[in-house]
Amino acid sequence: MAEPVPHPAHATSAPSKPRASWRGLRNAIAIPIAHRPTRPRAVRRAAWALLLGGWLALSGAWGQTLTLAGPYHRQLDIQAYWVSEKYDGIRAHWTGQQLLSRQGLPIEAPAWFVRGWPRTPLDGELWAGRGQFAAVQSTVAQGAQDDAGWRRLRYMVFDVPQHPGPFTQRQQQLQRTVAAIGQDWVQVAPQWQVPSHDALQRQLRSYSQAGAEGLMLRHAQAPYRGGRSEDLIKLKLFKDAEAVVVAHLPGQGKYRGMTGALLVEAPSGQRFKLGSGLSDADRRQPPPIGSTITYRFNGTHPSGLPRFARYWRLRTSDQP
Repeated sequence: MAEPVPHPAHATSAPSKPRASWRGLRNAIAIPIAHRPTRPRAVRRAAWALLLGGWLALSGAWGQTLTLAGPYHRQLDIQAYWVSEKYDGIRAHWTGQQLLSRQGLPIEAPAWFVRGWPRTPLDGELWAGRGQFAAVQSTVAQGAQDDAGWRRLRYMVFDVPQHPGPFTQRQQQLQRTVAAIGQDWVQVAPQWQVPSHDALQRQLRSYSQAGAEGLMLRHAQAPYRGGRSEDLIKLKLFKDAEAVVVAHLPGQGKYRGMTGALLVEAPSGQRFKLGSGLSDADRRQPPPIGSTITYRFNGTHPSGLPRFARYWRLRTSDQP
């Protein structure tokens, strides 16, 4: 169970040196949040403003912001949606010239990976298969130098953002666009429809048991609109969120000499411990202070703190 904790008097390790990459930029922005001076709210707001400003500058160069997923609820007209697998990878949009992360930071793919791609912008996910997020993360962090890693990736494309029509028409255009690319590693994300919420839940359980992260729903008649709305819906068996690591708390008993728990801070400013979910390898080499991690949880307490929070993984890019 997550519990509020006082701010630690000192951290158990120094901030890691950020890498010169999209991952390093994000961590460099997150580090001031973890090590606050005397005005914590001002620092936190300034850090998020810097991140947002950089993202807006880059997305402005592309000319369109990405569509983001809203939460699932049973009041949705489920027959009005197309359903697809939620890929456990890294969101990537093709501007017509280069791949960018969801934050608008360049993804350095090898030249052969994007050779012959159209001037048409594409929205998709770099994916290596179910349960292979760490492999995608490693390859994207290393950039074009990890040629072998890129040969294991697929670009699962689910939209053509600048097409003016509704999603059903955009899918037809997407099929033609990907067929024209003619590369095995560029694939259209399969879409299907379901007759009821009960059928959707059965599919969610089946896909989750097979290792999928969840399902995504896209409204058949919605145009491509940037921002969060019910045009795009995310459905998972569990909830997850992100937090910044602010300290490594020492272990006891069999974990003596290792990290017992992470002290993390949510975007709300609330701090809590994460011990469950850490493997022995994680405890020996925990996520760096200032890095962003993803945790899973089951609802929240009245205070807003997560219930049964457990560490999931180090996260280098945001999920739709």
